[in-house]
Amino acid sequence: MSLRSILLVVSAVILIIGTVFLARSWLESQRVQVAAAPAPEKPRGKQVLIATKPLPVGIFLKEGDLQWLTWPDDSLPEAYLVKDVAKKEDLFGTVVRKSFSAGQPITMDRLIRPGERGFLAAVLQAGYRAISIPIGAASGIAGLIFPGDRVDIILTHAVSDEGSDKVKPRASETVLKNVRVLALDQKVSDQEGQPRLAKTATLEVLPKQAEILAVSRELGSLSLSLRSLARDAEEMERIALGETPVEEPNPTSGQTYTWDSEASLLVPDRTSSGDVTVITVSRGKEIEELKYRRGD
Repeated sequence: MSLRSILLVVSAVILIIGTVFLARSWLESQRVQVAAAPAPEKPRGKQVLIATKPLPVGIFLKEGDLQWLTWPDDSLPEAYLVKDVAKKEDLFGTVVRKSFSAGQPITMDRLIRPGERGFLAAVLQAGYRAISIPIGAASGIAGLIFPGDRVDIILTHAVSDEGSDKVKPRASETVLKNVRVLALDQKVSDQEGQPRLAKTATLEVLPKQAEILAVSRELGSLSLSLRSLARDAEEMERIALGETPVEEPNPTSGQTYTWDSEASLLVPDRTSSGDVTVITVSRGKEIEELKYRRGD
């Protein structure tokens, strides 16, 4: 091997060793800098209670509506609710008197507590009324309905049959749909969490619906049918955003009805035979049932 080749090989080895040494020195210096770097400072400020989503007027506050957020001390108004001074759980069951936007700090002047003057009026939506109806263990779903839930109202009564000495037929009909429960007896909070057998339910209805319920109480017995929260989630979100509800309530009539003969095989069929004949007429989205008595 020539002297020139030997010098090239030695030079390459020295270059490699030098590069390795410099790389190790650089890595070591980076480790020292990282170890010496100060730990990131925790956000300074206090934990303030805020709204997690838009909260419209009249809704009952619950767990998912509120959360704590760090807020700078230098811009903290006295009206804000601070953690360790206020408890989030104490606000569950209160009602929004003035709406909150998502992320807005909660203040007590926009809320009203159960029992305070004007509480029920604050719960009601604009144009609605409050009316109470009697319920029992069966009609109230064994105490498993709470304030803030939405229900359908079912009327069960005897239907008069003029000129007949036979037993009066009975029927059940849905007289109102998607009605909000405001209170059970004198309780307007659902935070007790225990089933309770109430004797009276206070409902939020339109003026015409209040008249329907007043008459229905005299006609027969009323029952509550609990609606799914998931089904009405879209409508409640639209109301929170100030938009038109998905379905406007129909205050003038019920939606469906069922004869006693449809529930029991021992009762004569009243839907297609006997003294009354029922014909269903469909006009697009509108469905109408026409009843004819024998001899008409």
